[in-house]
Formats: sequence, C-alpha cells, structure tokens
Amino acid sequence: MCIKFVFAHFWAWEYYDRHVEEAERGDKMAGGMPVRRRHLIIQLRRMRRDAGLSQDEVWKALGWSRAKLQRLEAGEFQRLKAGDVMALCQLYEADKAEAEELVQIARDSRKNLPWWYQYKDVLPGAFIGLEAEASLIQEFSIGLVPGLFQTQEYIAALFERAVGIPKQEVSKRLEVRLERQRSVLERERPPTIVTVIDEAAVRREVGGEEVMEGQIRHLLDLSERPNIEIQILPFKAGAHAGTSIPFVLFGFDGGSGAGSLVYLETRKDGFYLEEEEEVTDYRLVFSRMQGTAMSVEDSAAFLRAVLSE
Repeated sequence: MCIKFVFAHFWAWEYYDRHVEEAERGDKMAGGMPVRRRHLIIQLRRMRRDAGLSQDEVWKALGWSRAKLQRLEAGEFQRLKAGDVMALCQLYEADKAEAEELVQIARDSRKNLPWWYQYKDVLPGAFIGLEAEASLIQEFSIGLVPGLFQTQEYIAALFERAVGIPKQEVSKRLEVRLERQRSVLERERPPTIVTVIDEAAVRREVGGEEVMEGQIRHLLDLSERPNIEIQILPFKAGAHAGTSIPFVLFGFDGGSGAGSLVYLETRKDGFYLEEEEEVTDYRLVFSRMQGTAMSVEDSAAFLRAVLSE
C-alpha cells in the first residue's frame, strides 16, 4: 500500500476539519453519542489488529505521537477528527463502506457536543453519556439513593458535606445532576430502569427528616412510572450476592455493537468492565439480588410504612 496516498488523504481531511471546526464553534450543545463513538473505537482497534500492526507502527507511519494514538484507542477525546479516522482506515486498508461509516461517526461527534460538555471542568462525561443513551439501566445502590432518583434538596445536602468539592462548584454540580435526570427520565423514549436499593439508603437521614420525607415520596412517585422498578433490599435479608461497592449495568439497543457494560463506582470516579464474562457475572449478581430484595409492590409498601413511622 502507498503511504504517500494515505498522507494525501490525511492532510486533505485536516484542512476540512479546521474549517468545519470554525463553523461549528457556535453550535448549540446537543445530546451526546457515546455508544456510536465507543463502536468507532472498538472497530479501529480491531482493524489495527487485523492489519497486523502494532501501535508503534501506526503512529510512526502517520507521523503522530504515541500519546495521540493511545488516547484515541482509549477513547480519551472530546471531539475526533474525521481526517484522523480516514488516515487510519486507509492505513488498515478498510473496505469503503466501513470506512465511510466510521468517518461519519467522527464528523457527527464534532457537530453534536453533548449537553454535559459545558460542565467538563467539574465532571467527566463518559458515564453521563452512556447513561443518556442506554436502553436498560440496572443499578445497585448501597448507602445513597441513586443519582437519577435524588431530589434537589437531597442533592444539595450531599454536596454540602462532600469532601474535595470547592464551594464555588457546588451549584454547578447541582445543575449537572438535575440536567442528567432530565436527559434520562424525560427523554422521548426513556430507558427501562431497574434498581435495587439497600435499606440503609432509605434509613439514612440525608439533609434531615423533612428532606428524607420528600425523597421517599419522590421514590414512590417514580415507582409509578411504567419504565421504572424500585426494589428495596432489607436489612433482614442478611448476606446477599451484592458486592461491597455500588454498580450499574448498561444495556444498549441497535446495531452499534456497543453491547453491554458494567460501571463500578469509586469515591472520586469509577471504572468500566466490558468483557462478556465480566458483564455476565454482574448480570447474575444483579438477578440474584432482585430475588433477595422485596418485590416492587412490597418495596412501595415498605416506603409508605417508613413515611408513617
């Protein structure tokens, strides 16, 4: 294959990208497309392996830095240049249809900045983006009410006591949490959300008695929605299949190839599991926890009983 031909395409796309970027700077922020971007990254990594090329061979052939290719394959970018994707497709000798699909994803990612991009200084967007496009969300929450279900007063009380969050960022983080809820719960086709909430999250008085009363009433209201199931895991259930940290299972519809993944939460951030065996294991754990928890109907009755205490 002619490397000179690759570079001709590469610089042509670089010229295109510079002009498109100038035209798009004022675009209104729209919904993200993390599932398609993830599909793009997976395919580029696969194509490199199929071509029998190492990362070192690729970045040297294209005149890139090692860090640039590593960031691209790790998905550590906000906007991906169509020219970069085209250069990789040419180098990997991808067929025309596949190359056009991946280049289009790159172009779209530059046009459609996700709503959370404006908050990138206080929050990484990967989790929010995946959450916003998932068709199924299964969450196990231990000590706190799940973020999608928290009331504004509950959120404010959490941030008031949070360690490591500057006071000037609190209001911005509150905005993010509320916008995150709207983008998922109020979208045209909301996802199916199934949650198992440890009883401790309901018993802990975050913000005081009045705030918790409002929070529990909000959970009851949400449980009336046809796409939401809330189950309480009571103290009396004893030992259970759950892990010692909260986790979220994301499922995606469509032909993006994104499949499913698991998000494991840590204090500051979190990490993802994508291997089929790992995802299957967490599906089994969640299924067993559903069997241990109260039914949806009994959970609603339990929440009403807590309100009357």
